Amino acid sequence: MANYTSSFSSSLVSNMISFLEDAKEGIQKNFEQMDLENASVEEEMREKIEEMIIELNRLIVAIESVPFR
Repeated sequence: MANYTSSFSSSLVSNMISFLEDAKEGIQKNFEQMDLENASVEEEMREKIEEMIIELNRLIVAIESVPFR
């Protein structure tokens, strides 16, 4: 089995992080475009969206912490 080079691995990480950042933006934009008239539903959705973004941020930090030699 062949090993990946450090530069190739770093490129993969960069692409993954870019994808996750785009996902965060998309999630936030979709929420902002929702027509939620019920305040309790809107607050519940806002909490879920915030949780999702926090988890994506944690994933980004975890991915960035992987060292390559």
